[in-house]
Amino acid sequence: MFFQQAMKPDQLLKVLPNVSECFFIVEAELEQRVFHLAIYKYEDCYFRLKDVRVFQQVKEILQEKQGDQSELLPYIEQALEDNYYLVLDESFVQMDLSLLSIANVRKPISFYYYEFVDGFQNN
Repeated sequence: MFFQQAMKPDQLLKVLPNVSECFFIVEAELEQRVFHLAIYKYEDCYFRLKDVRVFQQVKEILQEKQGDQSELLPYIEQALEDNYYLVLDESFVQMDLSLLSIANVRKPISFYYYEFVDGFQNN
């Protein structure tokens, strides 16, 4: 199951150390260029995904605040299998998020954050 949450880059900086599996996309129109970033975090590893299929799938499920992880994880896994990724050090992810927190942008930053959980319990 996944949960989509509204967060800003500075908020995510505080959350990332405490989650074991998540995925987020940042799209921002900066002064010099358009910035697209897709990061998948699994435990202590950060993967920057460079697969257009992942971006397209996020657009398809944008309105869902929660859903089945099969709507997103297969696209992430396929990007990893096809080697459409770079492994990043956590400090680079933190730096990008920190810079986006203070960046001068023309339009609001589009930020999509998904947290994956294995099960859901009702109490």
